[in-house]
Amino acid sequence: MDTIKTNIARKPFLERIANFDLEKYYTAKIRIVCHLLMWLIFTFLLQINLLFEATLPLNNTFAFAARSLICNATVFYLFFYVLLPLTLFKNRVISAFFFFLICIIIWIILNHYCLVFIGKHFIVEAPYYKQGIDSNMHENFARLVSPRNILAGLVPVFYSISPFFFTKIVFDIYHFYFKMFKLERKAINLEVEKLILEKKFLKAQLNPHFLFNTLNNLYGLALRRDHETPKVITQLSEMMRYSLYESDAEKVPVAKELQYLKNYVMLEKMRYKNNTDIVCNINESQIDNLTIAPLLTFIFVENSFKYGLKSKKEGFLKINISIVEKKFFFTIMNDKDEKNKQQEFGGIGQVNVRKRLQLLYPGKHELKIEDRGKTFFVEMTINLE
Repeated sequence: MDTIKTNIARKPFLERIANFDLEKYYTAKIRIVCHLLMWLIFTFLLQINLLFEATLPLNNTFAFAARSLICNATVFYLFFYVLLPLTLFKNRVISAFFFFLICIIIWIILNHYCLVFIGKHFIVEAPYYKQGIDSNMHENFARLVSPRNILAGLVPVFYSISPFFFTKIVFDIYHFYFKMFKLERKAINLEVEKLILEKKFLKAQLNPHFLFNTLNNLYGLALRRDHETPKVITQLSEMMRYSLYESDAEKVPVAKELQYLKNYVMLEKMRYKNNTDIVCNINESQIDNLTIAPLLTFIFVENSFKYGLKSKKEGFLKINISIVEKKFFFTIMNDKDEKNKQQEFGGIGQVNVRKRLQLLYPGKHELKIEDRGKTFFVEMTINLE
């Protein structure tokens, strides 16, 4: 399980995002505090700019900063928390654009009345700001909301609201990405858990089937008092120990996996005559210190005995395994009844192998399965590095 999680892990930054429970910590109170901090920080920065860059008196900076806060906050909350849920969230794109224009008009109207208020209650001597106040003091409402005035005010409005809109959009993107990432990881973890359950199910399903055949063979050997009986019991014991206990690990030594397969083939061969064409070639010259996911090849070997060797004259089963430069090569071919379709060969076991290969060896494996009519062929290559 740990190896699978390691393979599906993202970069460290994304891991931190995945492990941080945003929904748990971003409560209603924290949300309010974050909003207040945003407005306080931007308002403070605007005051600093007005105080030192525009050289306005302190009381004027408070007045113009308050004007900006009133206009921007009103449009911000109206757009994101009222109009947007009613339009864009319901796939009404044109309506969203129309309401955005309404928000701009509202900003222009609020800005007008704020400047009128400042002109009546504050003494503003800075030429640029005084000119703006004077023009608004004598502005009538019809001219204020005229298309020409609205078009002229688009750039200043965008300039004023862009920091807050940008902050909100970036956070929403992060929030959306966080949810998608969590859902993706949850889906992958569910897939891994399902895969492990399938693997355990297969083990529970395969072991009784194999055990039944082997016990029958042992019974026959015991009746004949064959000297091979102790050897067969030892091989069966090793196989059951490996299948029930050691194969629970995500990776096992290649030597143990190959020994398991050799024991299985030798025990299965006992059911057939000595002249039956069963060949198992295993090259173990380069297996030192190499590990592999357990039971990846076993489903194909077991099914070859199950579905193959049906023809008395042409029945055959050939297995070839080699490790060259840390690459695991496995091929198996057997005869089969042409009536058996490919999807009948392997079933859940074949699907399980494909999933495990994708999770454990992404981009480091190849699996080719061919139903050739009278024969069935499987070729698997795994980079064990």
